Amino acid sequence: SVPPGWTYEHDMELGRFLYDHSEKKLQCVDCTKEHINSIEVSSHMEDCVAAHLTDNLTYTFWESSGPPGQHWVRLNMKKGAIVKRLWLMLDGQSNSYVPRRVAVYGGTPSRLQHLRTVLINENSYQNVCILRDMKTHMPVLEIRFLECRDQGYNVRLQGIKIVSFWEWDLILNADMFQPARLVRYPLLEGVDADVLYRRAVLIQRFVQLLESVLCYLIPLSEDSIGTFNALR
Repeated sequence: SVPPGWTYEHDMELGRFLYDHSEKKLQCVDCTKEHINSIEVSSHMEDCVAAHLTDNLTYTFWESSGPPGQHWVRLNMKKGAIVKRLWLMLDGQSNSYVPRRVAVYGGTPSRLQHLRTVLINENSYQNVCILRDMKTHMPVLEIRFLECRDQGYNVRLQGIKIVSFWEWDLILNADMFQPARLVRYPLLEGVDADVLYRRAVLIQRFVQLLESVLCYLIPLSEDSIGTFNALR
């Protein structure tokens, strides 16, 4: 049930509190080696192997070898790791090796689901963020290179980088709603910590449900404006 005197504005403020709290957990600049079990690639040129994707060296790179449209990098994540940001570190020395269109898939090895397709800006020659703000752990993240610039055949990357956190870092509990933490949230001050905790659990469940169906609700850009207006 809705707590007595609770309004939509209270929910908004509680949502901001939860967001701010989660952001404070993410101080690590690069979690690539800490949160990734292993990396697989579709193919590689001699001396341009998958290990170069995480060696943090600017003069090494991974380069695929094979027909266009069949190159991929697969990240096997450690149990409980949730990705906040995923970057590709491009190698701009040769334009035809720079990916132009990338798709990201996630899930279990036998059931990968499409998460996002990214069209990389033609002016990008450094780091490009291709995935952000995941809410749940995915055992596998697969980056598929659909197209390269200038009709290139192979992909070349200096590396990948992720910022991530452990899912147990964000487990809700009543202790997180201490009065000292609520001074910047006046609508929450004075509300019982157990009430805030139960409401926070409800918000978190709603967010997870919304995330799971959002890709089916938002129309594609080629859909008619009438469809979008009806949805809105």
